[in-house]
Amino acid sequence: MTNAPAPLSGVRVADFSVHAAGPFAGMILASLGADVIKVESAARLDITRRPHAMYGKPPSSFEQVNASKRSVTLNLKEPRALELAYDLVRISDVVLENFRPGVMDRLGLGYPQLREIKPDIIMVSLSSNGQTGPEARYAGYAPMFAALGGLGYLTGYPDGPPVELRHAMDHTGGMMAAFSAVAALCAHRSYQTGQRADVAVRDIATAFMGHALMDAAMNDRDAVRLGNRDDAMAPHGVFPCQGEDQWVTIAVANDDEWRALKKAMSNPVWADSDEYGDAFLRWQNQDSLERHLSEWTARQTPTEVTDLLQSAGIATFPSLSADQLLADPHLSERDAFPLITHDEKGEQRAVAPPWRFSETPADSLRWTPELGENNREVFCGLLGMEEAELTALQEARVVW
Repeated sequence: MTNAPAPLSGVRVADFSVHAAGPFAGMILASLGADVIKVESAARLDITRRPHAMYGKPPSSFEQVNASKRSVTLNLKEPRALELAYDLVRISDVVLENFRPGVMDRLGLGYPQLREIKPDIIMVSLSSNGQTGPEARYAGYAPMFAALGGLGYLTGYPDGPPVELRHAMDHTGGMMAAFSAVAALCAHRSYQTGQRADVAVRDIATAFMGHALMDAAMNDRDAVRLGNRDDAMAPHGVFPCQGEDQWVTIAVANDDEWRALKKAMSNPVWADSDEYGDAFLRWQNQDSLERHLSEWTARQTPTEVTDLLQSAGIATFPSLSADQLLADPHLSERDAFPLITHDEKGEQRAVAPPWRFSETPADSLRWTPELGENNREVFCGLLGMEEAELTALQEARVVW
């Protein structure tokens, strides 16, 4: 590993996003080395920074999606606060937002307005349904994204309703927004032009079900919910193990792996039945196959099943809970949960980004900022404001 700067070192992002998906995009950019300045306001706290109705303190989701950023407070209903937001845009490369279409325009921060301030600005707008279309201004949250995009309809068991996805859609939306920002930065480097990236989480869900759409178009056939099963492999699913709520996933791709599975199970009589004689027959007879396999896995722990079947070349892994992930030796060796230190708050485990660069290492994780923690260094440092003016603006609840 070298001492080279992180991949996005030198890039500055003005992050106006809230909730989960947009802030996750900002956190990804920050972990790649960008200086991400989260614009907040005490007048209307980000919902994930507010105290939880049941637990009192804010939920941990805010800490997870806002690590490594700086925080400034601007009450954007005040004209002077809007001027400061414009100043921040002038020294930024990317503006990130995930409000409903039209909100940024009403605030005076829409893309046409920002282009007048900085013609080559990149604006990433992440929304439920996109910036255009008859449903562009419909409200939407994570469970709706997969439903609207069709992915939710394919998720669940054949005899049950669609299972709508939550965090997976928020975080996938954030990843796609970050990807769009990096792509726009590459275009800016090549063509010296700014642009707006319109990212709709609904479209992401639809893109993930491309195979079903193609099947409908080519074969006039609707895909169905498969639960944990596959449309070709069998067995393919999650099976119970020893202990409370302990599970293991097993996927057998071909006849060679099936023979290896039989051998690992000590060749039980049922496995040689004609109904499991080839891949298609196993797929047709999954109900009985899964019952037999579950009886075998239930006598062992997930780790025992995993070690035995992996040694036989069969794709098998435990279904790990959060506490098991934190104790997992493989993730520990990859430093997936680094320990970060705060001068006043002590030490805390964090979740590292899922990439490793050999020559330009990603920026180290930093503690999630307190509300307005970086007002002085941004307004007085980056923007050159006198400290007396900052104090006055704070007292007037403009920087607030």
